[in-house]
Amino acid sequence: MKPTTQLSGASVAAMIVWTAMMACLVAWNWHIASRHAEQLAKKEARIHFDKDLAFRRWATRHGGVYVPIDERTPPNPGLAQIPERDIETPSGKKLTLMNPAYIMRQTMSEYAENYGVRGKLTSLKPVNPMNAPDAWEAAALRRFEQGMGDGSEVSEVSEFSDIDGKPYLRMMGVLKVEQGCLKCHEVQGYKVGDVRGGVGVVVPMQPYLDDVRTTVSENLLPLGMIWTLGLATIAVLYFQVRYRLVLQQLAETELQRQNALISRANADLSRFAEVSAHHLMEPTRRLTSYAQRLRARLSGNALLREDEEARVSLDTLERDADHLRGLVRDIQLYLAAGEPRGEIRVEDANAALIAVEHRFSPQIEALGVELDVGTLPPVNLDRPRLMDLFAVFLENALVHGHPVDPETPPLIRIYGERDGTLTRYHVCDNGPGIPAEYQERVFEIFERLSAAGVDGKDISSTGIGLSIARRIIESRHGRIWIENLPDGGAMAVFELPDGETK
Repeated sequence: MKPTTQLSGASVAAMIVWTAMMACLVAWNWHIASRHAEQLAKKEARIHFDKDLAFRRWATRHGGVYVPIDERTPPNPGLAQIPERDIETPSGKKLTLMNPAYIMRQTMSEYAENYGVRGKLTSLKPVNPMNAPDAWEAAALRRFEQGMGDGSEVSEVSEFSDIDGKPYLRMMGVLKVEQGCLKCHEVQGYKVGDVRGGVGVVVPMQPYLDDVRTTVSENLLPLGMIWTLGLATIAVLYFQVRYRLVLQQLAETELQRQNALISRANADLSRFAEVSAHHLMEPTRRLTSYAQRLRARLSGNALLREDEEARVSLDTLERDADHLRGLVRDIQLYLAAGEPRGEIRVEDANAALIAVEHRFSPQIEALGVELDVGTLPPVNLDRPRLMDLFAVFLENALVHGHPVDPETPPLIRIYGERDGTLTRYHVCDNGPGIPAEYQERVFEIFERLSAAGVDGKDISSTGIGLSIARRIIESRHGRIWIENLPDGGAMAVFELPDGETK
């Protein structure tokens, strides 16, 4: 799948998630506003309940109130047992006693007509049939009498419900018998503290619901602006990232094209170098062969045997031919150093070093070098390149590791150790060492220090050996460096990690 396609999918998903989050925020806002409205409605209902309860207690403390008899306030049949239910003033005005329940029923009715909040004083054993409870009120009264079932009392019951198709909050608070209540209800068997009934309050919820809608509607505008801003931000980020991805894809395409050109150019260059090296190798062999034939002819001719100029010319020709052959060989090795020339596996470094020692045994004997080889740990590498590494470092030590004191015999020490997942080898000599400014430069191709000779024969290197070694080691993600020893001499160190990377 293309990155731009993935980006489009991610952007759409981000927009969906952002929209869902904003929808949840709107729903949460509605929920909070609704809860707040319900709490306000319950608070209003409790205020009305407390008002009604306080008024009832006032009327109870005064034993009721005498009021003029009229059509709205006739004598209460439920108080017929009270001797002074009806009285007459000295002026002849007839009055009737209104007990607390009678007073409450009348005031609640008038309050409902004026303010819309209904109230009702009710009981499971009402004196006046008009105070009989409906089904919901009867259930609430039974809860007051039964309690919670664990001994605790229930003092309030509330419910949100529809009445005649309109939303209301119904709340009822418990009403207990007080001393003043016994005047009218002692005949019913009540005692002080008994549950006499309840005071019900019915609060219209429509004004509160209208406030909820208003609040939510007012919040929709800023929330909508935030939602739009979020979508716009996601869209802007999408186009910015998409633009950068397109630029990146174009850059990657161009980089791939350039890499392909470079790879082709490198392949052509490598092929040219290999072919050139191959064609140069044969003339160097012929130069050496003809120089040797001329030397044999010179030694067989008494006259020519005394020709110093001819002998020097042949020496120079033969030496330069050998050097050219070594240079061509090292160029071939350098070109091949980055790739395995066999299976990469755990190789016996000791066996590889013995084969290299055998190759350099004439130089070792001619220079009188003492070779001190420790036990070398195995390493993950193909055998041809492992032998090339030891050959490079051994040759380098033979060329540059001659002690400053001619009386001191040359010494070359080779040892190794394991360090976690690394295999490290050291090749040390007791020569003059390498100045610090050259310790990195000697790894560059054709960088070399002064060469030594044996019996007038130059055995200098081509200046490519350490470059070959570094290329082999870095192809395996290893490290190589040179440092001077405290007692004199130089030490070449190279380390290779475990595991195959090619």
